[in-house]
Amino acid sequence: MINGTITKVIGFDPYYETDAAERNISKIRGIVRYVVEYTNGATEELVTTLRPGENFGWSIKVMQAAQAWLNAGGVIPEWVPPPPEELREGMPSLTARQFRLGLLQSGRSLSQVEEAIAAIADPAKRETAQVEWEYAAEFNRTHPLVVSLSVTLGFTPEEVDALWQSSLQL
Repeated sequence: MINGTITKVIGFDPYYETDAAERNISKIRGIVRYVVEYTNGATEELVTTLRPGENFGWSIKVMQAAQAWLNAGGVIPEWVPPPPEELREGMPSLTARQFRLGLLQSGRSLSQVEEAIAAIADPAKRETAQVEWEYAAEFNRTHPLVVSLSVTLGFTPEEVDALWQSSLQL
């Protein structure tokens, strides 16, 4: 339990299912950003996630402060989906096995990957790519090798996203 007082609600970051028109904070999902003043006078900016029916302890104090903020004219913004680049950054890694099987299921062969790596003009970059391809235990969606290979193998970014999602199940 935090030993302090909420002095200011800074704002609210909604979740995708948040109804921005809702005025009862106990029915809203999202993240409350606020300032706490501790008994020693120090202040800190904190965040707390609110989920209907799952709030207890300190969250009750946060809900009360957020409700007062909302009643005083605070505005819950409409949820805006993150841009594709941000979503790609958050995609889970694939194991080397999952990545290779995903490529095969998408109609690309491992020899095509090897040919693409062999075609890299800069010797140092080619060797680095070869080491990454042969020895990486996992692959990240936004890793430069993945991005480079996807372009060379004729994938659109959206096709790589779909390959990534389906490969997670392999």
